[in-house]
Amino acid sequence: MSIPSFALIVTAAGSSLRFSSTYENSESVKKEFLQLDGHSVLYRATEPFFEIPSLQAVVVTYKDDSLDETIVALEDLADINTIPMFFVKGGKSRQESVKNALDKLKEINIPFEYVAIQDGARPYVTPRLIINVLATAFNSSGAVPALPVTDSIRRIDKTGSIIECPSRSGLVRVQTPQFFEFDKLIAAYENQDINKATDDSEIYVKAGFNCCVCEGDEANIKITYEHDIPDARKQIESYIEDRRKGRASREANETFRRLLNQVEDEL
Repeated sequence: MSIPSFALIVTAAGSSLRFSSTYENSESVKKEFLQLDGHSVLYRATEPFFEIPSLQAVVVTYKDDSLDETIVALEDLADINTIPMFFVKGGKSRQESVKNALDKLKEINIPFEYVAIQDGARPYVTPRLIINVLATAFNSSGAVPALPVTDSIRRIDKTGSIIECPSRSGLVRVQTPQFFEFDKLIAAYENQDINKATDDSEIYVKAGFNCCVCEGDEANIKITYEHDIPDARKQIESYIEDRRKGRASREANETFRRLLNQVEDEL
């Protein structure tokens, strides 16, 4: 059996609020732009998909004013001409960002059967996991990798008091990438209140489409807190300094070009 064709949406438009990456005057660095073993988090979350031969197109969502940094963080992936890559400005929520990306995929004239949604902050995804989730989606319409809940679960109120002790039986923790039939995901997004959902599988299931789980990977963690990257604070300080220098240089070049244009106009 040949591997079904698919497009990839990488979500990198979030504000990284839980990742305490603020520094001096609330200047921040998105966690996707920091490095792990020589490559950015965003690169590592995206590159394994390029090893799957049926990948047809990639859409990356970005936060307002961070397009340049997003492209740089993807390193050489943005230059692979055989796989077209598009950049879409994110919305106010993750689901609005995915909706913007889906709208972009509807515009392009590239055929594919499935779409994968991948967190840009999951740098430990593997080709094996990708193929397993895609194979499960091929048999069931939609699929997500999941892990069993092993800790006891408690529901608490606003004061922190335990008010319920639900059973963990049948509960799982879902990860990304999540795969869906493209046409059905489009229909699900058009007929659901997307901003009430926590992930794409919820939107898909509530629209009446089937979605199954396959075995996830404990190593496939999402970078959420600063301690998830060992030298994050040092990297943040260096990144901010380099960004300030880059912006100052760019502003100087733009000022020079404006002055040059004024001189040419006067001549």
